[in-house]
Amino acid sequence: MQIQRQADGSVLLDMTQQQARKFAKTVIENAEDAQMALLNFAYLLNEAHYDGVNEFRQPPHAWESGAASPSPKSAT
Repeated sequence: MQIQRQADGSVLLDMTQQQARKFAKTVIENAEDAQMALLNFAYLLNEAHYDGVNEFRQPPHAWESGAASPSPKSAT
């Protein structure tokens, strides 16, 4: 993870998804000791991770009569 302070006073964080997940998990596990802004940031990291791995795309016209059902992936 890289942390850079910008000229305008903001902070730029550069991290991989794995680093973000580990950071969020650590913050959430210690929520009783964390400030609200830090908890919100951890929850946003989790949300970004789940959005990033969500590959579902609604087929066009899926709810019209006669629409073909997509074949499910093999269950694991």
